[in-house]
Amino acid sequence: MNVALGDPVVFLAFWISFARWTAVLMQIPLFDNVSVPGIVKILTSFLISFAFFPHLQGTLVAEVRTVGTENIWILIMFHTTAGLIIGFLVKCIMSLFIATGSILTQQIGFASVSYFDPTQGQQVGPFERLIEWTMIILVLSSGALVPMFRGVFQSFYSVNFAHADKLLKTPEYFVLFFKSAFSAAVLLAGPLIFANLLMNLVFGIVARTVPQMNVLMVSFVVNIGLGLLLFLGIAEEFFQVSFDLYVEKLGEWFQFLTNN
Repeated sequence: MNVALGDPVVFLAFWISFARWTAVLMQIPLFDNVSVPGIVKILTSFLISFAFFPHLQGTLVAEVRTVGTENIWILIMFHTTAGLIIGFLVKCIMSLFIATGSILTQQIGFASVSYFDPTQGQQVGPFERLIEWTMIILVLSSGALVPMFRGVFQSFYSVNFAHADKLLKTPEYFVLFFKSAFSAAVLLAGPLIFANLLMNLVFGIVARTVPQMNVLMVSFVVNIGLGLLLFLGIAEEFFQVSFDLYVEKLGEWFQFLTNN
């Protein structure tokens, strides 16, 4: 039995669409989890590519005809790279919560408490995983991933081969993006950082006035206890602010893609 393609240009256009979607989806929450089988990731990318392709067919076919079918590898490399950059920026938004969890872990005194997470293939602390999974649940339940899919869809028109140089003309966005992500992580961990500094000041005074007390051991226990109580008290506000920051950063990411 012979299998023939009806239109090789359309097939190649679908292939480059699949390459970009795959590069993006491999980095978003849940899909970057190593416990998700690779075949599930590929099939999901295929289904999403198939669903959006009728709306993208015109612009992708035009790109294929511009470079020629013999140079299709250029388009595949470009769209894969663009997908990796777009997906990496989305992953960085979620990474600011992991960074916040790392700061909280150290401030409370759990710096030595870490375990190897086989789903991520890395060492993590207790607060990193708690905050990450809570934010994932909030994002999925609120429908905040819809703007992400819309942004990736719009990127096929704004970040395409004909305007490939636009990404190189916006380095200030990347600088501000990573700077704001760091500032947001410090802001979220601010209450515990302040409380830790205050407790260190108090125990410093105690160490001078009561030198026979083992301040190190006492401060270790008090630091953990007060840190957990403080986080329990601010947890609701903490996750509300975290979600607002996620939506804000996702909006900046969307504007970056659509205005390119």
